Amino acid sequence: MCILKDLVPTIAELVKKQQQTFNTETIFVKNNGTQLNTLKDVLALTKGKTALVDMWGTWCSPCRTEIEKNALKLEAHFKGKNVNFIYISNEDIAREQEWKKAIAYFQIGGMHILANPRLTKDIMNKVKAMGYPTYIIIKKDGSYRQTTSQLPVNLQAMIKEIEVANL
Repeated sequence: MCILKDLVPTIAELVKKQQQTFNTETIFVKNNGTQLNTLKDVLALTKGKTALVDMWGTWCSPCRTEIEKNALKLEAHFKGKNVNFIYISNEDIAREQEWKKAIAYFQIGGMHILANPRLTKDIMNKVKAMGYPTYIIIKKDGSYRQTTSQLPVNLQAMIKEIEVANL
């Protein structure tokens, strides 16, 4: 009985998160972004601004862990500082409802794209990435590169990388 009593607050928190609606800062790209086919298409969404791209998947446990640990902290740190956050969900094209539930569950703001296979392949090839999550910094001039902090994310190092890119 004691074990159950200890689990009640955890279960209540999970139920609460599952019932959440989208963050007021959540933006779905037109057609959920499913018509975007290249990194160039994504770059057009953030023209003239610095952006952090998070390549993730709802099925990816490390992705979910890193989003839960860092997404809201990064968004809060850069609020009002001309930095966009773009979350590109990969290998989820047939899982739109699960994708939207995860976005609400984690209260992720920023722009959201449900990547088709062409977009995923183009981005991963261009940044020479092999797995998820993958983080990419886009500078105001449209240049881009993977962040040096990948998995597990060093939050302070990633903040510094974004700040330098935003100069």
